[in-house]
Amino acid sequence: MKKVLLLNPPGRRLYIRDYFCSKVSQADYIPHPLDLVMLSGILSEEYEVELLDATVSRMPAEKALSAASAAAPFAVVSMFGAASLEEDMEFARALRSALPAAKLIGIGDVFREKGESYVSGDSPLDAVLLDFTTRDVLSYLRSDFGAVMNMAFRDGAGAVKTPVGGRGRQFEVPVPRHELFAVYDYRHPFVRAKRFATTVIDYGCPFDCGFCVIGGLGYKYRKPENVLEELRRIRSLGIREVFFHTQTFGAHKVSAEAVCRGIIEEGLDLGWVCFSRADVTTPPMLDLMKRAGCHTIIYGVESGSEEILKAYHKGYTVRDIEAAVAYAGSIGIRTAGTFILGLPEETRETAEATIALVRRIGLDFASFNVAVPRRGTGLRKSAIGLGLADENVSVMDQSGSEIAMPTRSLTREEVLAYRRRAVAAFYLRPGYVLGRLMSVRSFHDMANYARQALALVKNTWMN
Repeated sequence: MKKVLLLNPPGRRLYIRDYFCSKVSQADYIPHPLDLVMLSGILSEEYEVELLDATVSRMPAEKALSAASAAAPFAVVSMFGAASLEEDMEFARALRSALPAAKLIGIGDVFREKGESYVSGDSPLDAVLLDFTTRDVLSYLRSDFGAVMNMAFRDGAGAVKTPVGGRGRQFEVPVPRHELFAVYDYRHPFVRAKRFATTVIDYGCPFDCGFCVIGGLGYKYRKPENVLEELRRIRSLGIREVFFHTQTFGAHKVSAEAVCRGIIEEGLDLGWVCFSRADVTTPPMLDLMKRAGCHTIIYGVESGSEEILKAYHKGYTVRDIEAAVAYAGSIGIRTAGTFILGLPEETRETAEATIALVRRIGLDFASFNVAVPRRGTGLRKSAIGLGLADENVSVMDQSGSEIAMPTRSLTREEVLAYRRRAVAAFYLRPGYVLGRLMSVRSFHDMANYARQALALVKNTWMN
């Protein structure tokens, strides 16, 4: 049987390349590359599948190249990221020289616009994937080019094709090969055990937040039984923690409720983390999620400014956010908030409003990102139109290691300063530090908090 190598390439920093987003890890966490997780089941239908994650294992480029070459794969599916593009392309060129006959397929945020430009000319890539939940990659590897959708690729005659389509409202995938990923030291700040699995109950997002690429992917949800089949497999591997990388858990209310009820009725005894929104997690939904094992929700808070929330079509208010966080906390669900600073509309007043919200809201954790003009987003078009970003910008990092652009009112240096103030305003409160220490339930909790805290300080103030 021919072999396909799933590859997360090496990097000089701890890069997260995942679900058409990429960044430098803000602390010391690095979750499973969801794209490769989903593809592991699809590709295993017809190929022997091997995984090489050179990022999480901190493997030097030379060693990673040697390991990839030794695998002698028929094809390589490799992650790419805007935060690491130059390094990723350099490694891909080396891989092409080492494996001249192998099919090299890329997947990542950099391909969301003009993906065809990455498979033409002297590019080392033969194809790029634009949806990791379909079987298009199998059609491509069979050279059944007429059946391929949602990819940019060179066909047998060398012509570049970019067909898109063939997506339904509902989908299912073969159960991913979670055992391949279990041997690596993936880390997430909110899971409660060292071993955990990552999956989704849907793909894309039905909400159109102007700065996010996921809303541009379209939206479809998995059949609940397909999700439950995977969860049973995860439990059979002895894994009891799950990160649902679904962008908005509960966006399709009926399927999300069916998954929760299935977990409860089958006694799967899972603990889990998910993303969601304040206007989706109503009290009845939160009650059901809690019964099904949800212990942490990551909310997209984004800003303390009502004007910015409106400008980016968030569909909820600051008051809605505070109410959702308060109710979740009252029933024992921890909450994390993601914030974004440096959008074009950001002013000193809006940044101060965000920091004020950070101080008063009852979140357990917070992540502070900076605006980046990702390919395929309304923000990119707006930023280029305003002269805040160059139309050719490809390398960018939302974690704040670099500031991709100024706002109409703030310089890059001021955006960086506000991000640092926000981190300090949330994490350096004496009451917060005491609360986290009192919440420690295990050695894993203690070690995880310590490692993440040290890395957060280093990456925020020492870069």
